[in-house]
Amino acid sequence: MTSRRLIYLALPFVAAVMFPPLAAAPAAPVADSAVLLIGDGMGPVQVQLARTDDEPLTMEQFPFSGLATTKPADGPITDSAAGGTALATGCKTNNGMVSVDPEGRRLETILERARSMYKATGIITTDALHGATPASFIAHVDDRGKRAGIAAQIAAAPADVMLGFWKGEFLPKSSGGKREDGRDLIAELEGKGFEVVYTRDQLLQAKGQKLLGLFDDGPEAPSVADMVSAALARLSANPRGFFLVVEGARIDWECHEHQLAAALREVRELDKAVGIAADAARSRGRTLVVVTADHETGGLQPDGSFTTSGHTAAPVPVFALGPGGKRFCGDLDNTDIPKRIAEVLQIGLSPD
Repeated sequence: MTSRRLIYLALPFVAAVMFPPLAAAPAAPVADSAVLLIGDGMGPVQVQLARTDDEPLTMEQFPFSGLATTKPADGPITDSAAGGTALATGCKTNNGMVSVDPEGRRLETILERARSMYKATGIITTDALHGATPASFIAHVDDRGKRAGIAAQIAAAPADVMLGFWKGEFLPKSSGGKREDGRDLIAELEGKGFEVVYTRDQLLQAKGQKLLGLFDDGPEAPSVADMVSAALARLSANPRGFFLVVEGARIDWECHEHQLAAALREVRELDKAVGIAADAARSRGRTLVVVTADHETGGLQPDGSFTTSGHTAAPVPVFALGPGGKRFCGDLDNTDIPKRIAEVLQIGLSPD
């Protein structure tokens, strides 16, 4: 072999050493925003029976679907605290614990992670903001019953939009509230630039970008769809995107009491909010929408009968729409859901 031929054969090797291939640029996130809607107590049968004239609900028409198991760390059946923690952090914990692990160590939530990445954040619930499921996204306590402490954590590190019911834990007893420490958390949040609203009309007329809603039951209260519309109008203005969690809490309440008609009405109310989120996602683009539940309540059967007044271990439905939605197909665990949302948004998620 001639020396010239040896030189030619060596050239690719020399080039590879001297000029190694450039590392591939990180892939852009397939979405920059996500909405997670949680039907508290909503199992597959609650969804099925909530259909009107056997027409599928909006969530059932999403292109991707699966089922998620809900077992907590300390038993076969979860409560809303452990279920909410799994959906917020991707980690298992014991019943009654809110976004801390079984040893009491703080767990980072997907909402906190999104906020650290300068995304706008929001929490909506038809329960109180200190309820176990919404609290799991923004607070860290070893006992869900520590409502005053949860409310104080919410006020210390608030989401940009927070809409829920009842103001007792946000006001001192001297102002008609329940707090024994004398703190007025509503005034503290107003000092941080929050506009505070107490009725549907005030919510619809609000101008502020930061919004706190503390509603009472009755005809002046907004629907969950009203709250989602108001939140999305604000959060979507952030050029870095947003993360919004929405809880339809009262499905669970009605199933505990075996109030079938009321429970199905609550599923339909949540589904209206799902429709608002889906329409906004299609219009905006780059927005993932996921619908699921923290657990099933009542052991509801297809004939409309209940088999228990408590929670069950039945897998819960998962529906997804938008970029990355196919990651929510098939058999899942509830801890997979925030991890996969974080993967789609490329924001990471890990314990503190």
